[in-house]
Amino acid sequence: MNKKTNPLLTVLIVLALTVISIGLVYVANKPSKNATTTSASNQQQTPTAEEQAKAQEEAEKAAAEAQKNYQVFTDLAKAEKFDPASVTELKVDVLKEGTGDTVAESDTIEANYTGWNAEGLIFDTTKRTAEDPATPIEFALSGVISGWTKGLAGQKVGGIYKLTIPADMAYGENATSADIAGPLEFVVEIVAKK
Repeated sequence: MNKKTNPLLTVLIVLALTVISIGLVYVANKPSKNATTTSASNQQQTPTAEEQAKAQEEAEKAAAEAQKNYQVFTDLAKAEKFDPASVTELKVDVLKEGTGDTVAESDTIEANYTGWNAEGLIFDTTKRTAEDPATPIEFALSGVISGWTKGLAGQKVGGIYKLTIPADMAYGENATSADIAGPLEFVVEIVAKK
């Protein structure tokens, strides 16, 4: 039996089988979207030690740069160096007498403040730049360092107080940052009692 086959049909069949084969090979070797996403996620979630160190260094530089602009919020006090060895107990100086309610250790207050260490370096304040006004913050007196709790309890709203705080009533001698280790001084204005 001698059948004559149509050459065009044969070419079309071979071409169709080739396209199907190539498509199957492509699909079998194509990376899944989940694998790509997971791989990218893992890369983002696990920075190298070098990347972590660089990020930490950049954050510290940014914080140090911001600190250069910190201001004491009142003209009644200056961030000056003091002898840390002379600070053995909590000292409260009234810079401006308050006329409002008296605050207790259990109260929540709104206050402006500036804190500095024995080197006179301001490490925190509610007045971040010379141009900006101080922005009071709200906090519970029971939730701050004991030098604040003890030093501000019994004081009046509207008053401005300078607190000289020994290390054991602040963040300690071995604080998480050298800027806040040892005795500290703060000037605090009690803006409101909540």
